[in-house]
Amino acid sequence: MRYVAPNKRVVDENAVRGGPGPGAFKLTPEDEGGLSVTEIEHFGANDAPTRVIAAVAFRASIPSKKLGANGLFARATVGAVKSAAAGYKKSVRVVHDPVEGNPGHAEIRHFDDNDFDLLAFFATDVFVDYEVVSAMGIPPA
Repeated sequence: MRYVAPNKRVVDENAVRGGPGPGAFKLTPEDEGGLSVTEIEHFGANDAPTRVIAAVAFRASIPSKKLGANGLFARATVGAVKSAAAGYKKSVRVVHDPVEGNPGHAEIRHFDDNDFDLLAFFATDVFVDYEVVSAMGIPPA
């Protein structure tokens, strides 16, 4: 799952926030070597309580230790990510890469910010399951 800051969510014509926009998948300076994600399954079954545990681990790994209430966690399977990338002639790898505070950290590697169509496809067709932070029941830091 990938954290999507509130300003990286799609906003419709009525100013209603939706899912992740393509900017949510742009590599940031913190994304050293690949797109940072958290493997839910590292913590257990892919269910609501385990997703909260994964979200807490993600929060522990970021310098601010804060998540935007209107941010979200978008989810996709490794198979869906690889299949989507293959459609754009990219052979991505999902590599388990624990970081301090988040033993479930992983990276999606072998693409870059110039892959605009792939990033847009990730947003619209791959990371389509998501939960808003304020609705997840994440305990305070």
